[in-house]
Amino acid sequence: SHEAPFPQSIAGLLDSRDITSRLCAIHAWATSTLQNKGLVFFLKWRPMLEEMVSLLGATQNEIAKGAMDAWTIVLQARAPEDQDAAELWSMADSLTGPVLKNLTNKPFPDVRPHTWQLLSVLCRSQKAAQKALQSSELRELLLNFQSEASTDARYAKHTLVKTLVDCHSHWISGLLDSEVMDMMTQFAQQGPYWVPRSAGAAMKDEAA
Repeated sequence: SHEAPFPQSIAGLLDSRDITSRLCAIHAWATSTLQNKGLVFFLKWRPMLEEMVSLLGATQNEIAKGAMDAWTIVLQARAPEDQDAAELWSMADSLTGPVLKNLTNKPFPDVRPHTWQLLSVLCRSQKAAQKALQSSELRELLLNFQSEASTDARYAKHTLVKTLVDCHSHWISGLLDSEVMDMMTQFAQQGPYWVPRSAGAAMKDEAA
């Protein structure tokens, strides 16, 4: 029951003005949802799910990062093709839009690794990947090899590209032109610090 002490404790902590209390609630939600009984329970508690989705766009960066990490933990534990998690992934596909907004609306260095990481987990789903690649901003960022300043963000972005190439190259190749697809494939294979020759030459020109 939603009125039981534990779920009510989570709800109460989420309503707190204290960041630490809210982060504890977010972590408790993620940990509980890792269990099958917890997943079933929280999927039926729609207001709580809607709250967890809304926290992805929280104005407080620590809350937004905590929410992204929580969703990453929950989704990483279950494959998109897992029938027992079909309802979770059906609902999770709707997270793609809010997460993409964080790349443009929250361009803070400490937020970006969390954003790329959640996107890489979401994009194991073909529906989520298709929605993500409809974003011109994301496509531009994927091919901007100077977009990430921190090591964590570079590695997380590379994980997303590798996920797209490894899981979805059979249809992405029909969506992107051959030159772009080749760059993404090379990036996935060579690692987070790989830069195509054309981009490397441009960087040298700017430094000269």
